[in-house]
Amino acid sequence: MWRNFDDVKRALFLLCSMALLASSCQRYSSVVETGLHVERIADRLEPIPAPPNYADETDWAALPWTEDPADLFPKGRAVSEGPGTADIFYLHPTIFEEGPAWNAPVDSAALNAAVDTWPVRHQASVFNGAGRVFAPRYRQAHIRVFSVGDSLSLGALQLAYADIRAAFQHYLDHWDEGRPLVIAAHSQGSWHARWLLQEFFDGTPLQDRLVAAYIPGMDIYPSDFQSISPCTAATDQHCYCTWMSYGAGYLPPWLAAKPAPPSVIHPITWTTVVGETNDKKVHRGAVRESFRNKNPGSITARVTEDGVLWVDRPHIFLVGGWLHRNNWHVGDFNLFWDNIRQNVHDRVRAAKGS
Repeated sequence: MWRNFDDVKRALFLLCSMALLASSCQRYSSVVETGLHVERIADRLEPIPAPPNYADETDWAALPWTEDPADLFPKGRAVSEGPGTADIFYLHPTIFEEGPAWNAPVDSAALNAAVDTWPVRHQASVFNGAGRVFAPRYRQAHIRVFSVGDSLSLGALQLAYADIRAAFQHYLDHWDEGRPLVIAAHSQGSWHARWLLQEFFDGTPLQDRLVAAYIPGMDIYPSDFQSISPCTAATDQHCYCTWMSYGAGYLPPWLAAKPAPPSVIHPITWTTVVGETNDKKVHRGAVRESFRNKNPGSITARVTEDGVLWVDRPHIFLVGGWLHRNNWHVGDFNLFWDNIRQNVHDRVRAAKGS
């Protein structure tokens, strides 16, 4: 499962300045882009940060019975409340981008605040209408693991996944009520979600409870699983949805070396038809850095035969061309926030009716 990845794709989550998603993110300058990490890489994983204790609620970024950013609704356009009958297990992307260490501590107040303010608020909140949201803190691997790609990188990812595994097992042992399950993740979180699906769901009884896994921002392949298939329609069950967002006409250089294209679904139309562009009218808006749901009808995109999602220049008068970019990794969720939310509700309702 160890793959080489596009370092630029991995470096972006909070690294942009744009009206649609972010207006002032300069404080999150990327170590991969600047190269500052090159002389500061530790030559071993040790000292390893203390593991989280998932019996302690402070080691969770979101729980159903606590007030946390996953409970929030963006300002602006109203969003639906949803069926509320599922359990969602959400894994946040990489926020750890500074220093020589390979894994982040879970007791860093600054890092936890960034996780809560950005991915938990902007991504986990997509799912709060579908049901109960569980989001563990974990000893996330440093962003460099996706550009260095050596044995230490793999070790750092394995350490991070050990936390994810422990958190999910704690959920199963203490909080599982037999509800339909949704796995949600982004970027590094999607890497770990793939392992989680392989270990706990693929060909097991839990797969029958899996509504869908929403795991964008990582190249995920049908060959990664024996029984779990990519979703191909809006209410498919027991499957995974994934996409990597790039500007129309751009392909990351690393993709050419892959023997087969990764899976991809259109996060507005929920089809896998190559070349089919969505009608602007069905785009339900993008959630901006200010946590406002704005600009409905501004995004059109299409699935490509290369396994990526090509996003057109945003259809916003005067500024659409200025907003356009080659790499939309930062917007994998935010560009399609309300379309994803509605789709989760549709799938959970379909699971309840089945």
